[in-house]
Amino acid sequence: MKSEADFIADADLKFESKEFEGAIKDYSKALKLNPKNADTYYNRGLANFFSNNISSAHEDFTSALNLNPNHEDSLFNRARLTAMLGSFEKSLEDYNRAIDLNDEDAELYTNRGAVRMQLNDLTGAVQDFTRALNVNPSDGKAYYNRAMAYLKVQKIDYAARDFALAYENGVMQAKEALISLQN
Repeated sequence: MKSEADFIADADLKFESKEFEGAIKDYSKALKLNPKNADTYYNRGLANFFSNNISSAHEDFTSALNLNPNHEDSLFNRARLTAMLGSFEKSLEDYNRAIDLNDEDAELYTNRGAVRMQLNDLTGAVQDFTRALNVNPSDGKAYYNRAMAYLKVQKIDYAARDFALAYENGVMQAKEALISLQN
């Protein structure tokens, strides 16, 4: 008879091989043996996400958080998923909680800034992108997104500077944006 650890090991191997449906089945078997393992819910959530089982992924991240409210990876992924589904207020709540747990993660600030842009909180978005850049000065995505926020408030010089920095940091589409600003 297989143990929880055996099912998790099998699921992890399948996940690494991108056999997500098989991974989901093995994570589910492990959860039947131990329904209180937040990490297993999280891992099954990722497998569900990559299998395009979006509602199941959301349920798994939520289950992980019910067991461990400080499960950072589940907060991050649920926030990302919720934003993808257009529930920006709920996404913002999860990003806020994730940042409370880890205020040195540039990606959290960049993603929260993008959510704030969707909510038309441009000041908050610029603050988040700036904080992301304080943590990681080579975050091209943060420069690009901050440039987009600056464009929305007609700060063209700031936008141009950030598009240039985004391009220098690997965001190729920033070059097109910069060219269109110069014309």
